[in-house]
Amino acid sequence: MFHDPLATMLVGARGPKIARSMPRSALVAWSIVVRTSAIDRLIREALGMEIDSVLNLGAGLDTRPYRMDLPAHLRWIEVDFPHIVEFKDAALRGRQPACHVERVGLNLLDRSSRNTLLARYGSQHQNTLVIAEGVIPYFSNDDAASLAADLSSIASFRHWIMDFDNAGERRTPRAWEKRLKNAPFLFQVADWFEFFKQYAWHPHKVITSADESEAINRPYPFSFPLGLVMHALPASVRRKILSLSGGVLMRRQPREPSTAG
Repeated sequence: MFHDPLATMLVGARGPKIARSMPRSALVAWSIVVRTSAIDRLIREALGMEIDSVLNLGAGLDTRPYRMDLPAHLRWIEVDFPHIVEFKDAALRGRQPACHVERVGLNLLDRSSRNTLLARYGSQHQNTLVIAEGVIPYFSNDDAASLAADLSSIASFRHWIMDFDNAGERRTPRAWEKRLKNAPFLFQVADWFEFFKQYAWHPHKVITSADESEAINRPYPFSFPLGLVMHALPASVRRKILSLSGGVLMRRQPREPSTAG
């Protein structure tokens, strides 16, 4: 599915401990693998659209420029909190990415600074792919709306990849609330795709968790109790549930003129 030789080095001993401490850890691991594979596939799709740059918002410890087969001319810009950027720069010093990589330390919720950055990079390119993997759930609806609107206002930002969860408005699982108290899930919408269509971002290609799970032969785990419940459901019902999440490649489209007045 994918091979990330830098992952162990970056997460150290702390990463596996965090993973094991999470409730439903087997299900979380499954979803991350499926999501990563789906977004890799969507990036390869976008590369066929002659993109000249990638703007990875909330890049975290992502190492795609080091593990994916990317064109050497591509410019890959990562944005995350300054301490994440400092750590990653130091850890990956001397490692050779497939394309040009640069990192910017920035709080994405600082709209003024963010827009300065977006304007700068937007003016330097013709066809940019934006990635926001694992980011939007931590944004409030208003913050997600402002980001979507700000991105759509820049002509060179034509494509946007993100993961989605279209199960509707729901609470963070109770078992996760304590562990996520410093970074709770805030984004709550009835329809993920309709929300972003308001800001000119329309789905171009959707890969659901059900689709990718079948494509890579990675079935939903038989973990107790939720995994067993899922496997007890009819296959069609299970597939419908797993089709509510996945990855999407969106393309910016002109907004329809208002008929008000």
